[in-house]
Amino acid sequence: MKLELDPIDLKPEYQTKDSEGGIDQKCNTRDVVFDKLNEQAQCAVRAVGKAVFHAWDRRTYNAIYPPKE
Repeated sequence: MKLELDPIDLKPEYQTKDSEGGIDQKCNTRDVVFDKLNEQAQCAVRAVGKAVFHAWDRRTYNAIYPPKE
């Protein structure tokens, strides 16, 4: 299974409103880690084991892994 995430899956403190009223990310894509994801996205990453976070432009991405238990 392939899980892809985007700025909507970030916690509110890592989101910002863009000029058109949509949601964008406050941090660089490379800085997105498991702890910056909202609860639903964290549960999905745990279930699948890995995810890929994409910026809206789909040019940058980052692999996200759940924390080791």
